[in-house]
Amino acid sequence: MNGLGIRIRLFLKLWFTSLYAVLIMLLIPITALVIYSQGTYTVEDLASMVYEEVVPIWFILILQWCLSIDIDSKFHLQMMTYPISRWQFLLERLFISTVIFIGLLSVVSFALSPFMGAFAWQSIAFAVPMYITFAGFIMAGTVFTNHSVGGLLLGILFWMSYEFGEILLGNLNVILLKYGSVYTFVNGETQFFAETNHWILYNRLFYMGIGVLFIGLAIWKTNRKTV
Repeated sequence: MNGLGIRIRLFLKLWFTSLYAVLIMLLIPITALVIYSQGTYTVEDLASMVYEEVVPIWFILILQWCLSIDIDSKFHLQMMTYPISRWQFLLERLFISTVIFIGLLSVVSFALSPFMGAFAWQSIAFAVPMYITFAGFIMAGTVFTNHSVGGLLLGILFWMSYEFGEILLGNLNVILLKYGSVYTFVNGETQFFAETNHWILYNRLFYMGIGVLFIGLAIWKTNRKTV
């Protein structure tokens, strides 16, 4: 655990001293200005825009950055000399990137809380399966192409597919928070397992399953690699 703590502190130090991180963090006030300039929004519209459309881009860039440090430099090929197994290495990078991502997301959610109340935090919980899907695509794309650009492209392609294919996806649509029925579900105004909510639960389980599947594929591929 001490080794993990040291590596987390090292990555956080690298993050806060890198130009890449500064540029990503600048997206927060820039995004806020763009949203503010577009006019007023309902709570559900704002939550959908932030947590389902904008925030995933941050996660894509952060996870790609964490993986690129070892993968792109080929330093991960020395894995057999690490006091850590290959699957642990991959999940550790996911954990570190999640810590950074949740930190930024918390800043945004605290800023939105006066307007959105508890729905800001409820929206994060609702979007977790989608974030898991992004993690799966980015990790699998990185491992199978042996470069973080592969994960970056796969993550962006997934984002583009649901961003521009909203009508075609139907019940598998990722952008849901802006709909009234989903708002009442997330806000706890209807029973969790009510029949009218089944399609929402299936939607979340589908994306969580896809994400876990691709994370599993990335781990399987990593464990099969030889130097």
